[in-house]
Amino acid sequence: MIGRSIREFLSRSKPKTDSDPRLAGFEIKSPVDKYHNFNQIGLYRYLADNIPILNGAVWLWTRLCAAPLEINFPDLPDSTADKLKDDLNRILSPFEYQKSGGIDSLLSAFFRGLFLDGCFGGEAVLNAGKNGLSRFNQIDPRRLEFEKTGRGWTIFHNSENGRVRLDPLSYFHVGLDSTPDDPRGRSLLASVGFVSHLERKLITDMSSNLEKAGYNRIQVQLKKPEKYAGESDGAYIQRANRYFDDTVDLFKSLRPSDSAVTWDDVVINSVGPSNQGAASSWYLYHRALVEDICAGVHLDPFMLGYSYGTTQTWARFKFELMMRQIVAVQEKAIGFFRWLIGLESALRGYSGRIVIAFDNRRVFGSLERFQARKTAVESIIAGYQAGLTSKEEARAELERIEPAIL
Repeated sequence: MIGRSIREFLSRSKPKTDSDPRLAGFEIKSPVDKYHNFNQIGLYRYLADNIPILNGAVWLWTRLCAAPLEINFPDLPDSTADKLKDDLNRILSPFEYQKSGGIDSLLSAFFRGLFLDGCFGGEAVLNAGKNGLSRFNQIDPRRLEFEKTGRGWTIFHNSENGRVRLDPLSYFHVGLDSTPDDPRGRSLLASVGFVSHLERKLITDMSSNLEKAGYNRIQVQLKKPEKYAGESDGAYIQRANRYFDDTVDLFKSLRPSDSAVTWDDVVINSVGPSNQGAASSWYLYHRALVEDICAGVHLDPFMLGYSYGTTQTWARFKFELMMRQIVAVQEKAIGFFRWLIGLESALRGYSGRIVIAFDNRRVFGSLERFQARKTAVESIIAGYQAGLTSKEEARAELERIEPAIL
């Protein structure tokens, strides 16, 4: 079946604005169409580079998900498995000068691309004349085009050499919250673009307002002297100007610890806004926008450095909730590395299992975990001593609770 472009595919499902006058002037676009016509990924990268709270959100999610990756080959000799790991760290290095650490670098790039761009993709390049991979090329998702075909979606790469179809056997693509209608995925910042614009505008307006209100001015009012009887106009103007200049010189020479002593015809006022309520409420306005942004990036304000009176119990609950989300996202990375490492192993002629897992153990809540383990162990021992379980059953129960608690 001949593939249709995304624009042709979406044109058939575009709503008819003429049928409903309330929809006149509006156009409903699917996520793919919006991606195709606007540089959304460039916008997300710009926001993350220029807005601290969004940069902190992407940084935090990336670092929390990029826990130490444990790769094991149970069916291979230890020497062969160690050499395979060393070769992978060298092959997957993003730069020639880095020499090693390729798996960790690729892991961070995987999660950053997933959260910031909404997707991650790259192509495995074979080593000519040898068994194995030469490198893994990450491809900028802004250069990708998706076309609907009879068997799903076909991905094309726009480069200097033209438009090239990517081979599904060597190219890997994964999207965050991708759907059959939008295989590109969805960025973590997709819902906070407008709110972050308001937050930046509020900061700009607040700085201008506080700069204007924060520096009060001293206004000195002089009562115009009365003209003496028989005094000429020139003499009167000269006397008034001299009195004005003497008063100005008095205030110019005042030190911070001095006081101004004048006749009662001099009035000193402080010029500034009489109502500071608007300036003092900026904090509440900004807090509301910050909380809205935090809701969009699935984080609490305290996780991004904002102290809004969160209790320790609530913080522990939110962190445990985040860990559940992190484990779900890490499954995508496990699938990617299982494909990539499995490809390298197959090219080298190795067979057997590949066990990939993240080490998500942490210091936070360690006391509670050890107490829970102590209680579970004491319960199993009591059951064995009471004759309710055999020695083998008790040992099996102990082995099951070990990884569950630690």
